[in-house]
Amino acid sequence: MGGNSLLNILIQTVKSKMTGFVTKFRMYTSWSFIKTRVVVKIREFFSNLLGFKPRNKEDYFTVGRWMISKRLVYALVLIIGVVSIWYISTETSLFKHFDEDGVKTYDYNSIRLRTAKGHVRIRGKSGYRAFDGSVEDGYVTGEGTLYNPAGNVVYTGNFEQNKYEGMGTLNYADGSMLYQGTFHDNKYEGTGTLYRENGTKEYEGGFSQGLKNGNGILYDAGENELYTGLFSSDNIVYSELLGKTASQVADCYKGGRDLYMTDDESVVYLRGIGALYHGVRDAEALDDEEKVSEVYVLHDYFNFAGAYIDTIPDIEDVLGSPIYEGFSDIILPEAVAIDIINSTSEKFKGVADLVTTDTFSDVSTIDSYDRDYEVYIYSFRRGEIIYSFVCPGKAGYFEFYYVSQDEEETA
Repeated sequence: MGGNSLLNILIQTVKSKMTGFVTKFRMYTSWSFIKTRVVVKIREFFSNLLGFKPRNKEDYFTVGRWMISKRLVYALVLIIGVVSIWYISTETSLFKHFDEDGVKTYDYNSIRLRTAKGHVRIRGKSGYRAFDGSVEDGYVTGEGTLYNPAGNVVYTGNFEQNKYEGMGTLNYADGSMLYQGTFHDNKYEGTGTLYRENGTKEYEGGFSQGLKNGNGILYDAGENELYTGLFSSDNIVYSELLGKTASQVADCYKGGRDLYMTDDESVVYLRGIGALYHGVRDAEALDDEEKVSEVYVLHDYFNFAGAYIDTIPDIEDVLGSPIYEGFSDIILPEAVAIDIINSTSEKFKGVADLVTTDTFSDVSTIDSYDRDYEVYIYSFRRGEIIYSFVCPGKAGYFEFYYVSQDEEETA
């Protein structure tokens, strides 16, 4: 027992002597202590250097009529040297941090990124991986992938000087596909496919300046073909249907439709594209098949070169002066259009509903309509097409418009 007690006393004595040494050793070797001492020494050095007061001319550099303290110059040179060493240690490839697979990684605002070339990774402002791909001469150029802060892919494909260029895929914020095809200057250009957020295909075909342009196919929400034809500035070129037979229209439009008939004319409502056409029989045609004479677009705006115009004065700015303006008794397709519009919101006051007899669920025979009801119409000529805008009265706004062939131009 006595021997163990002596041993314990010895051990405790040694520990007590070593504790102070270990504590000091840990303190002197800790990074925070070293950094603090270094900062203090640097501060003392510069304080002594800059606090020195020159006593004679030998303590100055003479530049013209100016006298500059030599110690101040030495301090500036030293500061520049320290900053240069810091820059080299943090930015040059000699001290550069690499990812596990050896790819150089730069902050988005790194000066060295401006001279980087080849495969790199770029960190965003909050430190997330913003880009993984090729850079050249300070620009993202070549194949690469762009990410958002949530880690989802925004774009993958080809770049040219920080812009989408060539083949690529653009996604929604959640990473689901928005567009796949060709780009130019960050916009859809050439051919591609648009997708809805739920993943269904919306459109495939031609694009220009980020908008649907040229031949394409429009799909409904179930990804069934809805309309095949010509598009301009994101909209269907409805005038393309003029002069087509009913069977030719059926080749273009495959969505739901409603047929309104009288003894000698018909109106077909193309529900999927918000338009209806007026069909009349060509007395000179051998097949006696109805052909489209007018296409009515049930929109209260007009698309012109990508701009949506909803007032007559603005229409005049782009189409010029009207060739006709005035009140007019409604005709059959106008009556059908007004009835469809008023079924959701009564924009035309005092119009009696069409009196119809339903033959089938989507076929109705028109018995009568209010032929004395008046609308105000503005008509404009553009090339071989007449654009007529239908208003409830003489006002600045229209509720729908229709296109027809200019008989004078085609005569």
